[in-house]
Amino acid sequence: MSAATEGSATVDVNGSASDVFAYLTDLDRLPGLSPENVRCEFLEGSTEVAVGSTFRGHNKARDYEWHADCLVTEFEPAKAFAYSVPPKFEHATVWRYDITPTGDATCTVTESFEAPLLELPKIYPGKIEGRRDNLEEACQTTMNNLRRAFE
Repeated sequence: MSAATEGSATVDVNGSASDVFAYLTDLDRLPGLSPENVRCEFLEGSTEVAVGSTFRGHNKARDYEWHADCLVTEFEPAKAFAYSVPPKFEHATVWRYDITPTGDATCTVTESFEAPLLELPKIYPGKIEGRRDNLEEACQTTMNNLRRAFE
């Protein structure tokens, strides 16, 4: 990966690592943090977030709407949550959240992405100018919203 395909944002949260992890893995709450995701739903018989479960994210940016299927690839309570979008695609984007406790009721959270598609201008969304920076700004917005959710 390269700087052209990766991005992240980090915040300190006044919440325990367990509570923050529970919030981030609640598909009803997750869209309230993101500037693009508006709704999530489980797919293929999945009923809870766990390694191997699938869900669909419904997204909107300005007047463009789309959905993306996701496969949970990491689920380590109070530590890490990651998913691949779209599943089984050789150039899938990986979104992850890493949580590091900094006290009994505080933690540092990082949202990051690895999006190899951004280096493939013939494949959407690689052809969208500024998309990498937009995704990193979205990470910062999501992390700021998470911090505010625990104030």
